[in-house]
This record gives sequence, C-alpha cells and structure tokens, in this order.
Amino acid sequence: MKALPTIFNLLFFTFCFFSQENQNVELAKLTSGKFTVHKVVEKSYHNYKFETASKPWPVSFTKSGETFSEILIKRAGIIDELYKSDLPNYPSHYLNPQSEIVVTVINKKIYYYRWSIKTGSEIKYILTEKSPEKYEDEKTNLDNYRTTILIQQEETRQDRIEENAEEAAQEYAENTLKGKDIKSIKIQMVNPPDKIGLLTIVSIGFEAQLANGTILKTKNIGGKTPYTDFKIITKGGDFAGGDFKVANDSKEIPNDQIELEVQSVFNNGPKVSYKYPINYKSDIFYQFQGKSGQNGRGMTVGYSVDGGNGMDGRSINITASLKTINGESVNEIIITDAFSGELIATSKLHIDHKITINVNGGNGGSGERGASNYSHDGGNGGDGGNAGNVMLSGNGASLLDITVYSTGGNGGSGGEGKTAANSDGSKGYSGSNGNLIR
Repeated sequence: MKALPTIFNLLFFTFCFFSQENQNVELAKLTSGKFTVHKVVEKSYHNYKFETASKPWPVSFTKSGETFSEILIKRAGIIDELYKSDLPNYPSHYLNPQSEIVVTVINKKIYYYRWSIKTGSEIKYILTEKSPEKYEDEKTNLDNYRTTILIQQEETRQDRIEENAEEAAQEYAENTLKGKDIKSIKIQMVNPPDKIGLLTIVSIGFEAQLANGTILKTKNIGGKTPYTDFKIITKGGDFAGGDFKVANDSKEIPNDQIELEVQSVFNNGPKVSYKYPINYKSDIFYQFQGKSGQNGRGMTVGYSVDGGNGMDGRSINITASLKTINGESVNEIIITDAFSGELIATSKLHIDHKITINVNGGNGGSGERGASNYSHDGGNGGDGGNAGNVMLSGNGASLLDITVYSTGGNGGSGGEGKTAANSDGSKGYSGSNGNLIR
C-alpha cells in the first residue's frame, strides 16, 4: 500500500510537467489594462507577506500572430519598463537588458521577480485581480514553472537551430555566384567621401548580373552575396569584408589611386577593373619617440633596483616636394634617419592637411622601493631620454602644415627607503628638448 502515494506523486509531477504552458499561451488569457498590484513585504526574517497597493499598474502586451513579443509595464503608473521574450516561439519569461527583473505570467498572474539558477525566484510583485496564495506557495509555483518549461524549451531551441541552418543554406544557394552564368560585374563605391588619403577606409560593393537577368549584390549595397565569392586583386591598399583601406605608405600607391581587379572566385564570369583617384586629404601622424625606461625591480635575478634610462627620440630629415596629383596640390614627403640616412617612410599630403611628428624622449623608469629590495635603500630613478630633432627641407616645406612634439623625457622617481635609516633613491635627470629646423 505504501507504493500508492509514490505512484500518485509521480503521476501528479508528470501531469504538472506536461501541463506547463509557454508564455504565448499564458498571455493569451489576459488583455492589456490596469492590474492590481500585490507587493511582497518581509514582516520578519524570511517571513514574507503580500500587501495590496492602492494604485494599479497599466500593462500592455505586444502580439504578432500567435506570438507575444513584449510586455510593457508602467511601474507605479509612471515608469515605462519594456520586457522582451527570451525565446519568441516558446517563451518562459520576459526580460530587460538594463534590469535584473524578469516577468512571467502563470494562470492570469503577472510575476515581477528576480531569478537565480541557484536560489530560484525572488518575487517583488504579483499583478493580478485574484488574491495571491502564500508567498512560499507562489514561489514554489513559479520555480516549478521555470524549471519544467526550460526542459520543454530545448526542443524548440533545437528546432530553431535547424530552421536557421536550413534558411542559411537556402539563402546561400540563392545568392552565391557558384554555378551561376554571370553576364557582368559592376563595382561601386558606397557614399564616396570627399577626402581620401593614407589609411582612409572606403566601402566598395560588387553587383553581378546573371544571364537570366537576376541581380546579385554584396551586403554593403543591399544584397546577400558573400564578398568571398569574388577574387580581388588590389593596388594602393587592401580589401576585406566590403572595405578598402588605403595603404599607409605612398610607395604602395604607385598610381595615386584605388585600383581593383574583380572576378568570380569560381571563374565563371568576366574580369572587371575599377579605379578611383586619391586626393591625399587626410591628416597623418608618425611616432618616433623614445621608449620609456623600465622601472627598477628588487629581489629578482637579472634586474636592477634602479630605474632604466629613457631612450632618445629619433632625429629625422623631412623633404617635402610640392606636386600636382589628380588636380590637387600635394606634398610628396620623404622621411629619413638624420644620422644614417635610412629611408623610414614616404607619404603624400594635401597642402590643406596636417602632418604630426612625435620625437619626444622616453621617460626614465622609477627606482624600486626600499621595502622591496635587499638593501632596503630606494633605487635611483632613470634619466629621461633626449628628444629628437626634425630638419625640414624641400620646395614644399613652406606649405607643409606640421606639428612636432619634441620634449625630453621626464626623469624617473627615486624609490623611498624602507625606514628613516635607509636612503631614498635620487630622481633621474630629464632629457633635453629637440628642435624643428627649417
């Protein structure tokens, strides 16, 4: 006879499990309107009671077909809180990314609560025209609902994954160039900017017309054909994911223009070319500053308690040659090392735009604290590096808008001795400033 209660409990649990309705079904039992609010109040430690508020809260439900996508709660009658379904086709709750609160409807009761995987629900309010049960009973009801509906959602999630995979496969088949008879390919720049210079990024799309008249486009011009379906050869920069990035060195732009040669990667169509002039209207910036010295480190083999010296900024020569390029006044700039003559960079810059050069000296490293080394004396700070000099020449030098940062590095701080009996480390010397020489 003892087996009967166990069997009864099992049957009861099974009935409850399979009787759980998803939120689309639960919300269909309600209509938008004002709901009486029952607030949870802790009367004593873990002794929770419901108290009915005097002012109802307006609640509205957004429905599309048989799916309820959103719940809008006007908390306290004045604060709009929008909650969206966790799984549209089979939701268990509604959530707001900016809030810890989630919302679930069960048997015409709107539960307004926090949720934890470990402890379950923490009910804050129940909105309903009915009288709530005891807090413990309502919490148990809500926790059981969330636990069982989660298991039922797994099948829906898997179905959606499979549907998405099928949709993606179909979309790819419809938009790929593979196996299609391509009549022509067009290349177009999306919203061409007025200013294109070194490192400028512009969006370029491709359109393929098939022999049957169908037009296939890349995403950046309103289509779904993959960029990877096109074989692209470039000059003047690099192309990836719909964007062309102009090179950072003018040596890599031999014809002062963006150049692309495009065809189907499946070799089933024509090869087309595209060119677009560059006006070099973009500011440029070069970093030649010295590296900062390393901070002192105590009690470590191979390291000194004294801070390392900052490195000197690099001294450079800049030659600016004025030229007319694509109808614009542009300085061709050559940058070389002032001592070795090594070519560092070449660039081109419209006379209305600026070049900024940083040849600051590196800061000295700080000395280690006495508390962190064996001698207990503070380590000395490293000296700052000297700034580099910039020497400017060429027939375009007078028209070159240039800013130079050439400040010597700061000396590193000395480390503090462990006690008054120990000496503090000395501060390092600052490096000397550099000059712009025209």
